[in-house]
Amino acid sequence: MPVQIRRYMRAQRLFTSLAALSFGILVSVFANWLSERWVPLLPWIAGIGLLAGVAGFVLTWRGRPPSTEALIHAPVTIRTPAEVVRYARRGFVGFVPIFTPKRGTAADKLPLAERQRLVEALDFDALQIEQSNLMPTIVAITTHGARLEHCWLLTTGGADTQGSRPYARLLAEYLRREKGLTCQFHYDSAGTEQTFTIPLDEDALVLSKTYDIVQSVLGEAVKLGVPARSMVADITTGFRSMTLGMILACLDRERDVEFIGTRYGPDGMPTGGLFPIIFSFEPVMGGEHL
Repeated sequence: MPVQIRRYMRAQRLFTSLAALSFGILVSVFANWLSERWVPLLPWIAGIGLLAGVAGFVLTWRGRPPSTEALIHAPVTIRTPAEVVRYARRGFVGFVPIFTPKRGTAADKLPLAERQRLVEALDFDALQIEQSNLMPTIVAITTHGARLEHCWLLTTGGADTQGSRPYARLLAEYLRREKGLTCQFHYDSAGTEQTFTIPLDEDALVLSKTYDIVQSVLGEAVKLGVPARSMVADITTGFRSMTLGMILACLDRERDVEFIGTRYGPDGMPTGGLFPIIFSFEPVMGGEHL
């Protein structure tokens, strides 16, 4: 819970508790027929109870903020080598999409069965990895490569589909062999428990499943010595419900999200290179950040 909300709740509970305590003492005094021991203290007890009651009422009703707002800090873009050094993170968590070659490439013209065989064989050249939808995720991860220690690759799956699970190994090995990353990769592979796979069998549960897995990853990162401030969660790819689940899991000022941006031409098509944008935000009680 953010600091502002905790501070508000502590004050409200303190005054409410004082009012309840004072009322309890008054009841006790009257129950004992206003014995001589308590009569001298009765005005003080009544005064404390009255003041605490008024303060609690004001905080509960008139002092209640009208809404909870999102305080969005200035985004950070990473374009230059100096910015990479300054903003690179030690931990990364992001989604692995289902591998799709760029339309019109030689890899796009391959039969699906042949493409799957090349994925198993880790034939990066034939698959034209950097001419596929994996490229934004590659940029997102390699940007942090100099400092990156742990990289979590979240995949999708289901009873009737392999989803993106087979492509996590392809991406991790490409980053190791072709980009020189030495971090530890965490992902589900064939024959392993589906710890980092988001099931797609029930569409209504995708958001909550994503939230749970991302929360688990962030907790695991802390145990591995990577604090929340050194993590970044990438929302460049993934279904909308997965993106929302990851954002909600990072609803804390210590947890930042990232997506890959670019420049666009008048026709709305990308015209420039890819670069990460890191966002930091936190929920605050209405008006407290002004």
